[in-house]
Amino acid sequence: MANRINWEVRQFQALVAIAEEGSFSAAAKRVFMSQPALSLLIKQMEQRLELKLFHRTTRKVETTPAGQELLVTARRVIAEVEEALAQLRDYADCRHGRVAVAALPSLASTFLAEAVSGFRKQFPGVRVAVIDGVASTVVESLNAGEVDMALGLEMQPGNELSVSHLLTDELVAIAHPSQFPINQTSLTWTELARHPIVAMARGTSIRRLADQAFGRVGIDPEPAYEVSFMTTAIALVENGEGVTVLPSSALPALLPPHLIRLALESPRVERQICILERRGRHRSPAAENMIEHLKRVAANWSPTNRL
Repeated sequence: MANRINWEVRQFQALVAIAEEGSFSAAAKRVFMSQPALSLLIKQMEQRLELKLFHRTTRKVETTPAGQELLVTARRVIAEVEEALAQLRDYADCRHGRVAVAALPSLASTFLAEAVSGFRKQFPGVRVAVIDGVASTVVESLNAGEVDMALGLEMQPGNELSVSHLLTDELVAIAHPSQFPINQTSLTWTELARHPIVAMARGTSIRRLADQAFGRVGIDPEPAYEVSFMTTAIALVENGEGVTVLPSSALPALLPPHLIRLALESPRVERQICILERRGRHRSPAAENMIEHLKRVAANWSPTNRL
């Protein structure tokens, strides 16, 4: 017997069909082959194995002991192939799978949390991983292949990353109501600099944009506090320690009802939030559906409607 034989699934299917139908003609119809082609296929198998697989009589075809032995393997292989194909169909239809998204904290706690909730209702079999971090961490996670996509600030497309616009938010001031007149709704950056400022830590996108805005009006205020987490900034504002600058997209999850939001003007600072992907990578079905879902949610999403 040859030490190695290259088997095909159709050979196993033919073997099972003949064994179960008890005739070559019936088996040929079942596997969509002509009877001569089926007979030749079995003959080639027997020649390669150097074993007879079937007893042929005028009335019936029966498996030999060798045929019975191979039949066990054939049924197992066919079942495994069918299971693999079924799983692949489920994967393609998003009945199971995994998608990972990196996002800025201001987006992860609001927009993305809402979007993921809706996505999971539509695709309950897909596992979703969310990695939140500062802008540099988000891009690093994407470049390292840890995530399928990232939600971050607009950047110039390069050889490695593709960029598509998702939504726009803006920087706003958050203050204790005792610090401003009850009817005040906006604040210039120059006016903001006259108050104690609870600033986000250097290296965050919020701090970079705030420093740029102050620079455009020719001032460089010294913060009263520098913090790493937006929740810490909110807590300090609640205790009357100053005014903080946060993105409007973060407010639905963070802003207590007794604090006030003031529009920041002269200049108005907007953030263009984009979907970042590694260029040249094929999206998984789950990633493809997640991106389409994110775009649908973004088209109708506004942080002011959720305060």
